[in-house]
Amino acid sequence: MRLDDKDFDDLEIEDIETVKKRVERRSRKGKRKSRGGTALVRILFPVILGLLLITGIFLIFVRGSLDDLKGVEVNADIASLFGGLEANEAGIVLNDRYETEYKACLEGSRVFLPYDYTRSELNDWFYYDENEGIVLYTTPEGTERTELGSDAKIINGVFCLSSELVRKYTDLEYREELDADAPYVYIRNSRGRYSSAVTAKKAALYLSDNKKSDVLSILEKNEHVRVIDAGSEFSRVQAADGLTGYVVNKSLDDYTDEEDSVPGNVPEMEFPSTRFNQKIILGWHQVMNKDANQGVYDILIKDSSINVLSPTWYSLKDTEGGITDLSSGEYVKAAHEAGKQVWPVIDNFNCMDFKSESGSFDVLSHSSKRQVLTEALVNSVKECGADGINVDFERLSGETGVSFAQFIKELSVASHNAGLILSVDNYVPEAHSMHYYRGVQGRVCDYVVIMGYDEYNAASSEAGPVASLDFVENGIEKTLQEVDAAKVINGLPFYSRVWETKNGAVEGTHAAPMKEASELLSSHGVTPSWDDGAGCNYGEYESDGALVRIWLEDEESMNAKLSIMDGYHLAGAAFWKLGLEDESVWDDIAAYAANNADNAETANTVDAAGDQDGASE
Repeated sequence: MRLDDKDFDDLEIEDIETVKKRVERRSRKGKRKSRGGTALVRILFPVILGLLLITGIFLIFVRGSLDDLKGVEVNADIASLFGGLEANEAGIVLNDRYETEYKACLEGSRVFLPYDYTRSELNDWFYYDENEGIVLYTTPEGTERTELGSDAKIINGVFCLSSELVRKYTDLEYREELDADAPYVYIRNSRGRYSSAVTAKKAALYLSDNKKSDVLSILEKNEHVRVIDAGSEFSRVQAADGLTGYVVNKSLDDYTDEEDSVPGNVPEMEFPSTRFNQKIILGWHQVMNKDANQGVYDILIKDSSINVLSPTWYSLKDTEGGITDLSSGEYVKAAHEAGKQVWPVIDNFNCMDFKSESGSFDVLSHSSKRQVLTEALVNSVKECGADGINVDFERLSGETGVSFAQFIKELSVASHNAGLILSVDNYVPEAHSMHYYRGVQGRVCDYVVIMGYDEYNAASSEAGPVASLDFVENGIEKTLQEVDAAKVINGLPFYSRVWETKNGAVEGTHAAPMKEASELLSSHGVTPSWDDGAGCNYGEYESDGALVRIWLEDEESMNAKLSIMDGYHLAGAAFWKLGLEDESVWDDIAAYAANNADNAETANTVDAAGDQDGASE
């Protein structure tokens, strides 16, 4: 501040001096304050600059983290992933797949799953009896019934099971997303190891591996996702709600390997099973009337290795579940005294006027008729004192298969409750016989028998062996894909087939006992020679203008087949039929029987006479 003299014109001298001193003091004080302010700025400037730098970095980071989602919004048509949804429908996500063929049905807040879809994808143990309007589920303890109504009903023309009923018997993870515009359920029944990751920041779940594609959802930071397929820029992932899409890789972190856990909310499904403590050597004994049961004594006096007799005692006789009964307590007693078990046969083709294909379907597709059949069969077997049952249902139609499998489940429970062994006969597995459900048999039965013969049979249009080595081995290998070797019995023929051909075409054929077929060649001066391709001896001769051809089943062919079987450690061998064999084969069969495989891995084992050596699991 500068003062002019004129500023003091109106003041006294003393006052003027006072004012000057006061102004000088203020000036000096201002200078001191200025010097102090400059020092404070010097101190605070680096701090302020540091704060600005940190703030800038933070803003850059935040802006960078938001760059991926700038202008991004959820816009995908979820319903289209399921092929479109009608009212009261929900989509299905199974594992990491959007289902387009099947839809879940909604009834209020409840979810129903199509029966066909449930059986094909989730649990094929359910059985729907359309004739009697019930759903059955067989466990080792018995068969549980669900009537049409609350948990089983037809919705929009589709037969469905409630999700609660399906989950009661099925190990799976289940989640409902029903509040969305496009409702769906997420089901996971796959098991195994998988890769998971965590979202490092908010991330878009794109429909395809392109930022311009539609967005399924926005994943929050720290969400766990299942990594299905890791790519260079995008990874295909599945969110916790089941939606599957693509995420930018830089949004993912903390990759780990994990393993699916099993909910373990279903009933125990280990069916009891009985094992012999030696190889089974089963002989089918054809019994066509009561008097033929006396033939057991002729069998027992032979020096053979047979330890199980299977007489053909029972046949389906009507479409109500009735059976013919040729059982004999005397037969069983004689067999037991000789140290042999008896597993009588129930078939569907030996009763006149009963049509095996249509009649079997009629019986097996009705639960009440199956019950009549099961009770009659088990009661008769128990009454005569026999040890087991051998089921021989042939020529079943494809539509009968699922009902046949249900019959075997129910018969398994009834048989085991009665202390009986259950075995089932099967063709060599081919496309036309896959509906016999060998996997089900292997699960619920004690033994699964392969009828390893009739490669070329009476209906064949060309001549060939009854059971070539390739045919036998193929039957074993395919059966072992579904059934444990310790449960498999392979059946072999005690007969050959005589073929009459003209110009290469089959004119006629008939089965002949082993010895008879061999003698036919010998009587015509023919010495058979070994056929490497068939694995048996072969001979031919001319007769009445026809070429007679015979692939022999004899001691050599039997030995070759048993040698192959030995390598697979099967439960044993079966033979059709007793009385057709040449006595020379028994030495080879005895040698096979003596080469015991360890088939006693379950807790319940029996010896040939049926005495139990252990307790059931």
